[in-house]
Amino acid sequence: MKVEVFTDGYVIHGDSTSDEVMNFVSAKVGLVPLIIADPPYGNIVKDEWDKVKTSEEDFVKWMVSWTWEWSEHLVPGGAFYVWGGIGKPEFRPFLRYVCEAEVKKEFEVANIITWKKRRGYGVQNNYLFTREECVYFVNGNAKRPHCFNIPLLEDRRGYAGYNKKYPAKSEYYRRTNVWTDITEMFSGKVHPTQKAQRLCEVMIEIHTAPGEWVIDPFAGAGTTAFAARKLGRKFVIIEKDEEYFQDVVKRLTKTPEGPQENNAKD
Repeated sequence: MKVEVFTDGYVIHGDSTSDEVMNFVSAKVGLVPLIIADPPYGNIVKDEWDKVKTSEEDFVKWMVSWTWEWSEHLVPGGAFYVWGGIGKPEFRPFLRYVCEAEVKKEFEVANIITWKKRRGYGVQNNYLFTREECVYFVNGNAKRPHCFNIPLLEDRRGYAGYNKKYPAKSEYYRRTNVWTDITEMFSGKVHPTQKAQRLCEVMIEIHTAPGEWVIDPFAGAGTTAFAARKLGRKFVIIEKDEEYFQDVVKRLTKTPEGPQENNAKD
């Protein structure tokens, strides 16, 4: 394990499922309000890290195992987001994973978010795929999250509400579980599965206060760290690949920190 220390967080090179990494995070950070994970989907891209060399059942067990282990790092009511896809015929691990992860006592699925993309792909005799899924777990009662700052869109609703008895609480539309306002990255990627930073920013804004921590066990391009820094939060990101680890460290070193007044003390 290797650790690069920043004034607003840690970048760790290592296996996020190892006791060494988890013990370090426990000692340095403690419990956090939010974890965002974008793990391997399994046989989606050609890179070696995404290849599944076991059965679907074993892959699902691995997914559930690290989810439960990392959930121990959440405060009661903490949020845990995990990205995934619907898979392929005879290989649908994410669909099974969502149900099996919830078997753990007091770990509930609060929602499943669909990210609507602009670019479609697929085959001739089927609907085009323009979506990606993200399950939102709560460490405890899904109806009582630790923090949920109601997310609003930039679009004004243009009316006061459905009737006088139930007036709108804001002039802006409330975000739903179908996200249509965030465009995928078409260029400038440093990782093949890199997602738009705004996706992370929304989750961080909803579930944390300035100065609080967010964890990302599968850092990839380090998007979670850059989103956290921009919003004045602290981060712990873990990346197993040496090349991606070094790239994230290099880019974080060159990126200004977020609002200084929002940075909490250790």
